[in-house]
Amino acid sequence: MTEHNKTYVLLDKNNKEDYTSTVTDDIWLYDINEQNIRNNFAEPTHKNSVKGYVQSYEYFQDLITEIRSAEKEIYITGWQVNWDAKLTPDLRLIDVLLEVVQKSKNLQIFILPWRHQYPMNTGDHETMIVLRNYINEYIGREAIAVRSHESLNDESSPVTTRFYSHHQKSIIIDKKIAFVGGIDLAYGRYSHGYDLDPKADNRQVLNRYNPCVVLMGDAKKKLSLTFDPTDRSFSSLKLYKHLQDQVFIKKLAQPTKVTLADNQPIMPWQDIHVKIEGKAVFDLAINFILRWNQAENKNEHSKNVTYNNRSQNWPPTNQDVNFPPENVSDECLHRKIPLPTQENYDDISDTGNISVQILRSASKSMRVNEAQVVLHDAVNDILSGKEGVKNRPPNVENNVKFTNQPQSDIYQVMLKLIKKAKRYIYIENQFFISDYGQPFAGLSKLSKPAETENGLTPFLTRLLSFSGDELPENQIVQALSDKIANVIFAYQPQPFHIYITIPVHPEGMLSEGAIITQTHHTRQTISFGTDSLLNRIRKHLWVYQQLNNDKVPRKQWNKLRPTYYDKIGDEYKTVPLEECAKYVTLLNLRSWTQLGDRSVTEQIYVHSKLTIVDDLYVLVGSANINDRSLLGDRDSELAALIVDNDAQTIQCPERGIEIPVRKFAYQLRKKICQGLYGEGLEQAIEVPELASSVKAIQSRAKANTDIFESIFPFIPRNYFKTEYNKDLRTIFASIWPALDYDELEKNNDEKWQEIKASTEKNKGQYPKYESVPIDDIEELAKDNMAYYYFKHELLMPFNTVFWQNYTINQPSELQKVKGCITLVPIHWTEGENNAIPYHIRLVT
Repeated sequence: MTEHNKTYVLLDKNNKEDYTSTVTDDIWLYDINEQNIRNNFAEPTHKNSVKGYVQSYEYFQDLITEIRSAEKEIYITGWQVNWDAKLTPDLRLIDVLLEVVQKSKNLQIFILPWRHQYPMNTGDHETMIVLRNYINEYIGREAIAVRSHESLNDESSPVTTRFYSHHQKSIIIDKKIAFVGGIDLAYGRYSHGYDLDPKADNRQVLNRYNPCVVLMGDAKKKLSLTFDPTDRSFSSLKLYKHLQDQVFIKKLAQPTKVTLADNQPIMPWQDIHVKIEGKAVFDLAINFILRWNQAENKNEHSKNVTYNNRSQNWPPTNQDVNFPPENVSDECLHRKIPLPTQENYDDISDTGNISVQILRSASKSMRVNEAQVVLHDAVNDILSGKEGVKNRPPNVENNVKFTNQPQSDIYQVMLKLIKKAKRYIYIENQFFISDYGQPFAGLSKLSKPAETENGLTPFLTRLLSFSGDELPENQIVQALSDKIANVIFAYQPQPFHIYITIPVHPEGMLSEGAIITQTHHTRQTISFGTDSLLNRIRKHLWVYQQLNNDKVPRKQWNKLRPTYYDKIGDEYKTVPLEECAKYVTLLNLRSWTQLGDRSVTEQIYVHSKLTIVDDLYVLVGSANINDRSLLGDRDSELAALIVDNDAQTIQCPERGIEIPVRKFAYQLRKKICQGLYGEGLEQAIEVPELASSVKAIQSRAKANTDIFESIFPFIPRNYFKTEYNKDLRTIFASIWPALDYDELEKNNDEKWQEIKASTEKNKGQYPKYESVPIDDIEELAKDNMAYYYFKHELLMPFNTVFWQNYTINQPSELQKVKGCITLVPIHWTEGENNAIPYHIRLVT
């Protein structure tokens, strides 16, 4: 492919003599293929207005307002859409949608959630039944159409292909207003600050969300439906008014067996979303329409086939999920959306002074299906004498002309932004998995925790696949380390820093195999892989030391430094990991609260997909930093590159200069950091690349980390303990931080001796191990002891015994915590092999 860069000179005219010009060169993506056709999804649009949201509270307020103003159509797509998801303390998604379709008789709503695959459950089927079937028959017209959309990816294995997803999150109203980013209309997303109290904001049942702990609460049946919408007997409620009343009048919730107890913490969310008005909305609408129209080919069935002849299994299989119940018409099932025309685009008014380019990750398979539907419709237009085919906008034409490669727009733009950075890079992302070279060479057999969770499922993910051992390939870490190398070896070094904020661990319990494995690959990406972020920086710092030691003139460094890399070997390991903190700050987010006589803590789950560079450029959307999101051939994604053409300058007294910034990027970053870092760091937030700013932010995070680790022994940390015998012995914390390997081994040895003693009384017989070779009995017995300990005695939040014996109560010490930031424990799990053999492409 070739890159066509453009330069825009945007003039801000204050008066006849005074002009301020801003040059934006090579920031926009023009991915031109060998046929001279644009492969990326859309061109940049200008004169838009954009509003940013941190967390969901203000976003949901504005979303409800805009939904209530809708006149013609609403498009909703998400990885997860839950019909009873909380949008305010008193409003569920279903309440808002019911209100607007009752009020506006011509309004149509189209909802496109991902069609989940077992063992994942995002609730797409009950969403389809409740929002489509129940609302439509309740109001007496088919105002809402829902399609659950299976993934269209380029995987060759029939096993792995089913686990990829549609991950886009967008809502479009009347093709005039759009919301896009990382926030789904789903359980747990409603956040108003970072409070952990499950009783706050009228949270009930599944909206009391914390997947990181074992649930200890009663689901309170009086708050839930007495029936399950996924039971095919209840695909219609027309004959069951008392059940309709449960949904619409009593406002009961999706039934579940357990929920959080009143004295367990919820998991709050950190997420970023934006509202866009202007011509960029047109491109977001095209993305939705292309997806909606081609989803019909894959997922819907004709009502000409008798429903009762289908499988009687329930819950439904993948083949059964979308088979139409009798109360849904063919028209509703097969409802298509006409593509907008060039005239529709030209009619969109300018609303601001912000340029936006809409970006996608889209597989070849997805693009081919989109093109087939567009071309099929074009043929029908020609045959029926319609003029629509002649009025298709260029964006549609470009997307159907060339589809033999995936769109990886977001990845390409992220690399461009990193390369372009001059002052700082700010990243918040749910995942951070990139090409890390080879795993730490010292890893051998699986750790005890990983062995416990290794079973049939990982094996099945590799079935009929030859790519199960492929390591991550995206080059984000290399791009970041190359940028830092440019700073280290610059002839005239300038202040520069990278801030990366990620979750403590992926969403789920640390006892789950997939979570353990994803954590492993994240640790390799950050610290332990041969080409991890920190190891790459250590290599640069080692070369820097050698150049200084050899007194090489600085102006020759870039010319001579390649020869030093050739002889580096393992010498870079003499540079402590901690030395990298001069160039990169790695942050987690954590909160605490007092629930009765319990002091409890939980991570603030970083779900954002955000990159801000130099207070100039913002990239926000649904794409994680991993191969699934970035390479284009797996999960589908959606993002916006945002460049505000209104500029200002900020003062930097320490350097005696004024720094030019763009208002949207600057204000969004400040709003985020002020909410997370706490009071007293205002100057550090203002100019984050300065050494003094880095020191202040890292000191705050370190102080918070020390407090949390001193009180909560189960949270991830660098070190389990340090022993002072003849030699200093530092023991790194396990994936399960409360696990004491030495104590476990000691206890198992004692129990084994007891077993041996009892066998002597039984004439050397081991009653439980008659079929086991005598030489293997001790190992097997100790493995069984460890398994029982891990499941029933280990004091970790994923075990019931942890909550039954919870005694932590130290609010006075925790009140010293300022803000929410803590340091990523860069040594956590060091020396521990947690690479459960899942198909690597699925977990990275």
